[in-house]
Amino acid sequence: MDFRFEGLDIWKEAITIGDELFDIAELAEKQKKFRFAEQLNAATLSISNNIAEGSGAYSDKEFEGSWQFQETHYLNV
Repeated sequence: MDFRFEGLDIWKEAITIGDELFDIAELAEKQKKFRFAEQLNAATLSISNNIAEGSGAYSDKEFEGSWQFQETHYLNV
């Protein structure tokens, strides 16, 4: 059985963009920009995780409300 978030285009896009951001973080680590790489990795991972978490809401109204919270994480990246 698939999880609800796995069918969401926004979650799929977050995974695709996340892969690119993880590559950038890896380059930053090679340039010894460790703190930046750490922050980028954490912010990137939180995007898809928060979408998945929000999709676990019990009602559609709760699910929609979780998107307001998500905006903060997108702006961080």
